[in-house]
Amino acid sequence: MNNLAEVYKFPDKRGNEINQHDTGGYVKADIEQGYDRLAQKLTDTLANPPVKLSAREYQIVFAVISKTYRWQKKNDWMTNTQISSLTGIDSTNIGKIIKGLIAKKVLFRDGKNTGINPVVSDWQEINTSQKQLVESTPKTSQKRLANSSKTTKKLVENDCHIRKETNTKDNIKKINKKSLLESLDFSTWPAMPSNQIFDDWIAMRKSKKASVSQTVINNFGAQFQIAFQNGLSVDECLSECITRNWQGFKYSWIANANQTQYSNTGQRQSNNIGDQLAYLQDSLSHIPSPHDDEVL
Repeated sequence: MNNLAEVYKFPDKRGNEINQHDTGGYVKADIEQGYDRLAQKLTDTLANPPVKLSAREYQIVFAVISKTYRWQKKNDWMTNTQISSLTGIDSTNIGKIIKGLIAKKVLFRDGKNTGINPVVSDWQEINTSQKQLVESTPKTSQKRLANSSKTTKKLVENDCHIRKETNTKDNIKKINKKSLLESLDFSTWPAMPSNQIFDDWIAMRKSKKASVSQTVINNFGAQFQIAFQNGLSVDECLSECITRNWQGFKYSWIANANQTQYSNTGQRQSNNIGDQLAYLQDSLSHIPSPHDDEVL
C-alpha cells in the first residue's frame, strides 16, 4: 500500500495554442510571444493625435505598423486583403480609408509601398476640398468608364486595342526566340551563333514557312560538327544558309563551292568549249537541288 503515485504539475502551455481571439478562450498579450519596437513620440501622438481619427482609421494605422515596424521596415507593399484580414474591415473599404489617412499625412506612399509618417508634426486635418475628393473617388475604373459618355468609352477601347496590337507585334520576335531557346536542345551544335545571325536565320525559315523542330536542330548540328572540324564556325554556316536562301544545310555544299572557286582561275584561261562546259557543271554542282533543300 506504500506504492502511491506522485502527482507532478506540468507548466501550462495552452497560451501558444489558444492565444487567438476567434477561439473564444484565454488570450493574454505577452512580450515573450513578440513585441513591436515603437518610438514613444509615436505612441504618445496616437494617444492624443492632432487630427481626428476614427476607430477604423486607428485599426488601419496599427495594421500598417504590424506590417512595417514589426519587421524593421519603414514601409512595405501590402494588399487590401492583407489589411482586411488583420482588421476585419471589408477589403472594399480599405482603399478609401487609406486615402484619407494619406491626405491627413498620417500614412505616406512610396511607389506601391505604404508606411507610417514618423514626422508627427506634419499630421493635419484635411480641408473640405480634399475631403470631397477622397469621398467622391470612384471605387473602380470600371465605374468611371460606365459614367463616361459613349464616345469617350469608344475612344478608350480603340486606344487599348491599338496598344495591345502594337505591343504584340513588337514582342512576337522576342517571344518566339525565347521559346525556341527554352524548348529545344542545342547541345548537338558545337557553339551557339551570334544573336543577329540566329535572328536572321529564324526570319529566313519563317519566310519559307519552314518550322524549327528538334529534328531540324539535330540534323543541322550533325553537319555543323563536320564543318567545325574543317575550320568553319556556326556563324559562317548559317550565314551561307541565309545568303543562299538554303532551307537545309550540308557541309559538302560549302566544300564543293570552295573547291570550285579555287579552280576557277585555271579553267577560265581555257578557250576550249569542252573545258568551259566542264567548268560550268562544276560551278553548279555545289548548289543543292530543290528536293535536297526541302529535307529540313
